[in-house]
Amino acid sequence: MNEVTAAVLGDEELSDLRDDLLNANPACESGDAELFTGPDLFEPEREDAREARETTAKAVCARCPARAACLAYALAVLPEAGIWAGLTADELRDLRMVAA
Repeated sequence: MNEVTAAVLGDEELSDLRDDLLNANPACESGDAELFTGPDLFEPEREDAREARETTAKAVCARCPARAACLAYALAVLPEAGIWAGLTADELRDLRMVAA
């Protein structure tokens, strides 16, 4: 979590956002977690493989019942990697900067 988020939201608010996300039955919980996170740091991923994986993950997010809750949580914590609510970590940071 970054310092800006920590200053804006307390532990209880972050916990509530996380609970909202988990209670919304996110589609990513029933599938392949690596689809949303990519391989571990010790396993390189080719650019074309990453793009294909992210496109597939974004398609799962597009029909996920937890998308709104996932977006709220992701904007609060600004993850360093992965696909959240159909957005990459870089796209989430860009969105947060535009909204600020």
